[in-house]
Amino acid sequence: MLALLIALFLLAIGTGLLLIGADWFLDGAGDLARALGLSALVIGVLLAGLEPEEMLTTAIASARGAPALAVGTVVGTNITIVTAALGLSALIFPMTISRSVRRQALIATLVSIIPIVLLFLGAVTRLEGVFLLIVFVGYTLFLFQTDQEAMKRMMEGEDDDDNDDDENQPRRRPQLSLKPILLTFGGLTAMALGGPATVEGALRLTQVIGQSQGVVGATIVSLGTGAEMIALGVSAARNKRSDILVGGILGSFAYNLLVTLGLAATIHSLPVAPHLLFVALPIMGAVHLTLLALIWYGKIPRVMGGLLVIVYLAYLITIVLA
Repeated sequence: MLALLIALFLLAIGTGLLLIGADWFLDGAGDLARALGLSALVIGVLLAGLEPEEMLTTAIASARGAPALAVGTVVGTNITIVTAALGLSALIFPMTISRSVRRQALIATLVSIIPIVLLFLGAVTRLEGVFLLIVFVGYTLFLFQTDQEAMKRMMEGEDDDDNDDDENQPRRRPQLSLKPILLTFGGLTAMALGGPATVEGALRLTQVIGQSQGVVGATIVSLGTGAEMIALGVSAARNKRSDILVGGILGSFAYNLLVTLGLAATIHSLPVAPHLLFVALPIMGAVHLTLLALIWYGKIPRVMGGLLVIVYLAYLITIVLA
């Protein structure tokens, strides 16, 4: 009983530090990005989708010799953010998605094909991990180059200046201050402490409850690291900012497969456990295709939100019993 309590305590503390650290980091990085004049869409994809807590957790798991935990966390988190985050958001408020998100959805899908194929082949080697990191760099540069709004702001300054009759200075490009820098590095510090605690708690839990590392990573750890996107989804639904949420989910999906998986594989080659290969991976691919279809349809009604939540619950049951 004491061992179980210690494992749950470590998981709770680690997840809390990861979420707090990620929140500080994203707030600081978001202010820094806005100071550079980035468009809202790019910020949504790159910053709302940025998941440093998952990257750190899987990297530590890989370094600790727990590849199944690393792979399970990546796959489980992607399933969680699409089904739980998007489903709960649509249940609260039916979502309308603009056409501008379609391009980002296609780009994210194309770059995600590479790591998904590698996972289905049964392992991700160190060399392939380095390649995934390089692909992410190219993906990021491509987003900047194709974002016309961001390029216009960088070249001409504030787009909204001409529509502002009260002041001549840019309103949306704040000056660089100490606060975002402190938030950014404070968030990194909190995540650096939370990552080891989460992994240690997960490893202890596998020993106590008799479940495999992959199952724990695909369920408990992924729910903890995906909780931030779920919170973002609820907030986005209340404020009717569905595009930011969908952009964040797309960015997070690609980021997890390229950076999180790539970094973990660079540290240690990652074999894919059979129950992840034949259960979790097909579910991840199916929910991503579902998200792509909903983006093209342009709407996510409450009924679909409820179905996504049911899919998530069914996934949890299936992965545990597999």
